[in-house]
Amino acid sequence: MRVNVMRPIFKPEGISNPDFVLYPYHIFHLRLFYKRLGRSDRVFDYFAYVDLYRLGAERGDGFIDLYEWEVEEKKVMEPLVDYEEARMKAFESAITWGNSRVVSWWLPRIEIIREARAYKVFWIFERDGEKLIMDSLDGKEFKLDSLVGKDGRKCKGPFCR
Repeated sequence: MRVNVMRPIFKPEGISNPDFVLYPYHIFHLRLFYKRLGRSDRVFDYFAYVDLYRLGAERGDGFIDLYEWEVEEKKVMEPLVDYEEARMKAFESAITWGNSRVVSWWLPRIEIIREARAYKVFWIFERDGEKLIMDSLDGKEFKLDSLVGKDGRKCKGPFCR
């Protein structure tokens, strides 16, 4: 299947072909239009990265570079959040951020400028006999056993729900 992947920044050193799993996000470029009494209106651009597994939203500095990858379906995590929930989370996050920057009697009008379903790459590899997973955007490494314990219930990492 073909999917959009966020451009990996980090990759495990010394590992020629690490395995990976793709984690689902929906990225929104939003424009907020605020009306103000007695003052000029304000316009802000906001970039929301909505986690489609845990329904969290992060503010971005821009729309990250996306690459199209051809991957096996089993490498792609299924989203647990639908489009409408993701869109509402992005709007909520944008309004909270915008309201901290401008005083207005009204909620902003919001336009979606650009949007895309995209996946973050998590590299899976082995080093010194230990299985590890690495976040391709921040380079953080986690022991695979600490994410999903041997009993199947322990969970401390980015895939926990």
